[in-house]
Amino acid sequence: MYTAPKLFRNLDIRPRLLISIVGAVLVATLLLPSWLHLSTRILCGWNAGVDVFLVSTLWNMFRATPEKMRRYALTEYQGRLTLLLLVTAAASASIFAIGFLLSDTKGLSISIVVFHVVVSALTIVGSWLLVHTMFALEYAYRYYHDTNITSKQSPCLDFPNETDPDYWDFLYFSFVIGMTSQVSDVQTTSRLMRRLALLHGIISFFFNTSILAMSINIIAALI
Repeated sequence: MYTAPKLFRNLDIRPRLLISIVGAVLVATLLLPSWLHLSTRILCGWNAGVDVFLVSTLWNMFRATPEKMRRYALTEYQGRLTLLLLVTAAASASIFAIGFLLSDTKGLSISIVVFHVVVSALTIVGSWLLVHTMFALEYAYRYYHDTNITSKQSPCLDFPNETDPDYWDFLYFSFVIGMTSQVSDVQTTSRLMRRLALLHGIISFFFNTSILAMSINIIAALI
């Protein structure tokens, strides 16, 4: 079995995800005052974990070359799609948790209400970035894995005038779907990739709708 050199292992999201989870638990249970509501501590911990994961992941993505991405794609592990769906579900749950955070603001001081609103806004932004970054990672991995295994066939994504896309290209593809629930000038050329893009588009539609509803709740909390 092929084992990637240490140089290429930093593209694996699992260690960064584990560190992020540990950081989130520490923030939620130890670093925040006990008088904060449970929902507030959970969302603060979630935001801390998301920030750690996004910063470390984007740092690795921007430093990665197509060759490094191609070599990493040889080290497939089971459960990638399950991990993607679990992270997406957790991000969606964090959006709904905002409803509990803002459901009862009566009797709270202005400073606490403002703090809740800031936490809610950060949760929305962080969760939205996390979902589409995770899909970008999956698109990139699937692209180079498929071209490694079936090198005689055309790639599962067709980037105009580009045969060795980097993570910027996959971030572009992912966030366009996230913002519009449709693909742009990048063409999907495989059934699996079309199914993944369809799933991404459906999730994006409901995710963006939920964000709109939570935004209304945030505005209502300020009135």
